[in-house]
Amino acid sequence: MIEKILLDVKPFRKVLILTHNNPDPDTIAAAAGMKMILSNKLKKRCTIAYHGIIGRAENRELIKTCKIDMHLSTKLNFARYDYLIVADTQPNAGNVYIPKNIMPNVVIDHHTFRAQTKSTEIYDVRPGTGSTSTIIAEYMKALHLEPDANIATALYYGMKTDTFGSGRSITQHDMDMMAYIFPHISTQKLQKIENPELPRYYFKTMKKAIEQAEIIDNLVFCDLGDVRNPDLIAETSDFVLRMRDVKWTFVIGRIDSQCYFSLRCKSSKQLVGRIASRIVKGIGTGGGHMKSAGGQINLENMPYEQAVPELKARLLRRTGITDTEVKKI
Repeated sequence: MIEKILLDVKPFRKVLILTHNNPDPDTIAAAAGMKMILSNKLKKRCTIAYHGIIGRAENRELIKTCKIDMHLSTKLNFARYDYLIVADTQPNAGNVYIPKNIMPNVVIDHHTFRAQTKSTEIYDVRPGTGSTSTIIAEYMKALHLEPDANIATALYYGMKTDTFGSGRSITQHDMDMMAYIFPHISTQKLQKIENPELPRYYFKTMKKAIEQAEIIDNLVFCDLGDVRNPDLIAETSDFVLRMRDVKWTFVIGRIDSQCYFSLRCKSSKQLVGRIASRIVKGIGTGGGHMKSAGGQINLENMPYEQAVPELKARLLRRTGITDTEVKKI
């Protein structure tokens, strides 16, 4: 596949590599890795762009420590680029900003395949793979490229957080690519990324989550209200999932005119991404993996005060929870 991509991109001058909104380590690393491949093999000058906020302390440390140059897509003129690569998401996924009159040339992703992606010239979408960073590492191996310490560390962290780190599924192929990348990483950089200093508002959010959380059967439902960034919602969902006798966590919050939610499950048999997609059907977008998913609703179409109980009711139906007695932590 990478040879096909290289052949296709060769005649073009300006390449834009786009991550999903509010980028996580996997999309950041995949974009950085793809930039390195194009720079090394074709001497292409590439720009990495994102929409939203890089909020999680680990993600900010990843960009800083591994010296990854990223730009806000809202400050770029898409028309100035003649080739677009989308990493770790797909058109119409609801979590990527692509102007309406522009279609990506290449889509590289590991989430559920979306019908609109068929309109893309080249796509490499592998729902059975644990991370998009795994795919990029495979490209490097096929091209006999050895990444430098910055790219290797980023890719390794991207693979780790999207497999081991999130309780999602990991395949033998993921482990093989992690083994291929590992000799090139900087353990010092990795330790710095994994243990960043945390801002005070992180602890304020966790305090609020504990106070607001509702235990309904084996589900923890938590409405955070206004939050600083979407990463806090996902972090809170991961945090409360560690509670004993809890199987599900659902955390929801608001940022300006957008409502975000994070859904987690300890079981890999639940197809959580499908549940996330179905509970927002007709009102928003959602998706994810077997144990981990999320989504968003535009509050211009539905007030937050209406969205929260609506999603709660839909979630309880989808998870089969009938005992709605509410307990506090």
